[in-house]
Amino acid sequence: MATEATGPPAGDRGLGPLIQFASEVLASAGVLTAVLYYFGYVREQALFAHFGVDLGSVGLSTTDYLVRSAGPLFSPLAAVLVTGVAAVIAHHLLAYLLSRANHRWRRIAWVALGAIALVLLAVGAVGAVSLRRGSDTLTDPLISPVALGVGALLLEYATENARTHKAVPEQLSTGLASTRHLRRALVVSLALVAAFWATANVAQQHGITAARAIESSLLIQPQAIVYSRDRLHITGPGVGQEPLSGSDAAFIFRYNGLRTLVHTGGLWFLLPAGWRHDNGATVILLPDSRNDIRVELAP
Repeated sequence: MATEATGPPAGDRGLGPLIQFASEVLASAGVLTAVLYYFGYVREQALFAHFGVDLGSVGLSTTDYLVRSAGPLFSPLAAVLVTGVAAVIAHHLLAYLLSRANHRWRRIAWVALGAIALVLLAVGAVGAVSLRRGSDTLTDPLISPVALGVGALLLEYATENARTHKAVPEQLSTGLASTRHLRRALVVSLALVAAFWATANVAQQHGITAARAIESSLLIQPQAIVYSRDRLHITGPGVGQEPLSGSDAAFIFRYNGLRTLVHTGGLWFLLPAGWRHDNGATVILLPDSRNDIRVELAP
């Protein structure tokens, strides 16, 4: 009795070329640098916006953005790598199971994977439309971009494997083969969009979390003590002004109760120790190049 042909081996014929093509584009130094820069930029923008400071006035350099993005990016990058390992294992497990199944069950498997991919793409599209309208229909900011990226990759995976395993009609298989490069270019493009989208959401959340951590720990942060020759009228919750004795003193006033937010671009960005997001307190900006003002740091 003749046995039914199982088709091409379900090894890396569908997954391998896709991984190779995506890695050549996504893992390039230029793309990685762009993702790191964008992550750092969005994170710092969210952080300083919490304190009412425009990021343009801070004057951070490209190196600052890259360095400040490395720490928060570690967790998402580790999650992507773990997911990639799990996907490779799932691919080989699926290949083994389908090698023992008949043609009908293989076709059902690829159709099911394609349907799941289309549902994921629909979720990503709904999230993109909601984002454009300024609303958020999904509670988790990662659901839509992850669904978009995973859906695109899964659809290409299911399509290529269905073609190589002859689970689609011959005419359709020929058409799919002729559009392989176009499909993969579109898949990589969608993956890039999803990566930048997810990066922006994660970075914004990290920035807000970091800003709230700074706000909640101001009382135990190192002090910034300001000495001035003239009255600066620095006010805010917890800020104290103390006149200094001696007519020949270089500085006449001392201000305490301040904390350093950042020092960059020749400016000190100082916060009153009692600063809160909703109490109307302001951020104090002082130049570090004037001879009549000095800022000292203390535990």
